[in-house]
Amino acid sequence: MNKVSLSFLMHFLMLTATLIVMSCSSSNEPEPLDCAKSDLVLTFSKTDLTSCTANNGSISANASGGAAPYQFALDSQPFGSNSTFSGLSTGVYQLKVKDGNNCERTQSVTVNAFGTTLAATVNITNSGCKTSAGQIEVNASGGTGPYTYQLGSAAATSNSTFGNLAAGNYLVKVTDNTGCSTSQNVILTTGIKYSVNVKTIIETKCAVSGCHVSGGSSTNFNNFANVQSSATEIKSRTQSGNMPKNGDKLPQAELDLIACWVDDGAQNN
Repeated sequence: MNKVSLSFLMHFLMLTATLIVMSCSSSNEPEPLDCAKSDLVLTFSKTDLTSCTANNGSISANASGGAAPYQFALDSQPFGSNSTFSGLSTGVYQLKVKDGNNCERTQSVTVNAFGTTLAATVNITNSGCKTSAGQIEVNASGGTGPYTYQLGSAAATSNSTFGNLAAGNYLVKVTDNTGCSTSQNVILTTGIKYSVNVKTIIETKCAVSGCHVSGGSSTNFNNFANVQSSATEIKSRTQSGNMPKNGDKLPQAELDLIACWVDDGAQNN
């Protein structure tokens, strides 16, 4: 083989390798931690209200295991270094911790009021992907009936069921006949499941020969932990048409399924 042919061949191989790397992620990326196997633990203590009309309840969080530093949040609040939440009214709160590995744990905490037995639970129906078929049914007990029910900033009503809801966060409040109330933040999801709706798309369209498979030049998407840690990027690249690597944009129905699963929190479901 002459020098010109050898030089052309080397240039061609280098160009091919560059295109492969551009199409997929680098194999030098560290493998993501499987948060399901983390020893991160969230515990708490709480102080109930002195009366049903006071707002002096509090919740203090404590984390162990995992990796420092820890950040804490209550319901839909942003994560921060503060581990104590005060000035709380009665209700059910979702206490969260996130560690240095971005692993999270959640605990449901009920703050009560002295002298009242008012409580409420909810049954939810998922909204569906790109639809508003969600429903929240509130079941009140204790206290002194009759009860009124409130969704967000809407007017209180005697109706305990709220329908035609899209995925999102909703504040539900129940008030009894003495003025005592309890509230909680309810999260409605689309209900899209990875194992049922998304896994096949990823494994047949993205984890293909030469890209996103074991031994390839990119992150192995046959490993769920890798898919989960890359979920936001997968949504962005599939929506823009940069994934799959062959340039054939996914059908809109499949794009919606991936987006809904990611928006639900990219759960292992």
